[in-house]
Amino acid sequence: MPSEQLQSTLSDKLNYFPILAGRIIEDTNGNAIVHLTNEGVLFTEARCSNQKLDYFIQRTADIKEFDYENINSSNLSVLVASDWTGPMVSIQLTRLQCGSVILSLSAFHCLMDAQSTAHFMNTWASGGKLKSYLPMMDKSFMLLPSVDHPISRPLDCVYNRTMDLSSVSPFVQTLQQHIICKVYHFSTSELKNIKEEAMKSLTIGVDYISTYDSLYAHMILVISKASQASLNKNRKIKILQPFNGRSRFVSSCSKVVLGYFGCFVFWIYEEVQIEESLTLSSLAHIIHNMYSKQDENSLRYYNAYLSSDDGNIRKNQVDADICNRDFHCTSWRKMDLLGASFHGNYSYPIFNGPAKYRGSRFCVMMDANRNDESINVLLGLKEQEYQRMLEQNLLHKYR
Repeated sequence: MPSEQLQSTLSDKLNYFPILAGRIIEDTNGNAIVHLTNEGVLFTEARCSNQKLDYFIQRTADIKEFDYENINSSNLSVLVASDWTGPMVSIQLTRLQCGSVILSLSAFHCLMDAQSTAHFMNTWASGGKLKSYLPMMDKSFMLLPSVDHPISRPLDCVYNRTMDLSSVSPFVQTLQQHIICKVYHFSTSELKNIKEEAMKSLTIGVDYISTYDSLYAHMILVISKASQASLNKNRKIKILQPFNGRSRFVSSCSKVVLGYFGCFVFWIYEEVQIEESLTLSSLAHIIHNMYSKQDENSLRYYNAYLSSDDGNIRKNQVDADICNRDFHCTSWRKMDLLGASFHGNYSYPIFNGPAKYRGSRFCVMMDANRNDESINVLLGLKEQEYQRMLEQNLLHKYR
């Protein structure tokens, strides 16, 4: 992986992604505005001549799980400035003693979501060829036509524009405990067993349950049982999930919208009563129905709500407690994140996903292998919850 070639192809491919090479400012309403200045990104090459890959990612071969806590903990990446100055994208190439290479990317999330990140990485890795559709940055296709009545909060919108701005942040741990973060591997056979259990007693109007629906439902039950004491105090929880709505606009626009480059995530939720009768199947149905009912009109209305009234998007507050009570899952799957092949190197990465972790009751799904449907789940639990999960064998009960 020669640095000169990487930088040369990076410079060339940034012509297709001009917002990444620009500079960002924030207007009076909190909107991010990108100036297409073509000032470039920050590219750093580092050497770690005294460590091998195992130092950063400790694997246990027999169970295919590895310790997450060392990933990106030893200057493996250069973060972008939090005050919105300087480059909006930072890339670091770290060469290890064993010959392995760690490629790290940091960027403003408002610039690109997981699908856009995969789009950029695969385009960069392709060298002289564009393997996928060109990036499209015109967001007008999802704007709501003018309405003659006030826009109210959609029922499934996580954000609330009328909340007290001084209220407690949803990202604050009420109990300051050490969070144990690990990546857990779910094989295709294990996922098949989970999905078969979730497919039991399909309700009218539901003809299938996806692997994502099934695994997210399983993770909710795992975390609920591992943190049972705290859940008993709150009989209702909110199940949150980000929804990539690009496909909903294909019928009215064209497939060009699938190449929309930016952060195109709608954060939806459903409130659920905690009951003994809550099963894997019933939870999977709830998760499935949350996003399946979304269409282009509901997503346009959702988007319009976020900038309604005076247009100040700083009023959009997360109406959930995703650290201490509610659940949130995001998926980095089915986006070809493992497909990037830099200069003919077809060995897939050991880890390809987010490098920063928020806390417990939140999990991330990632493709584990380009050759099968196995999944890696990034999960963090408080120490007591982690021990309870191990003692009761909650995570891998379907193996």
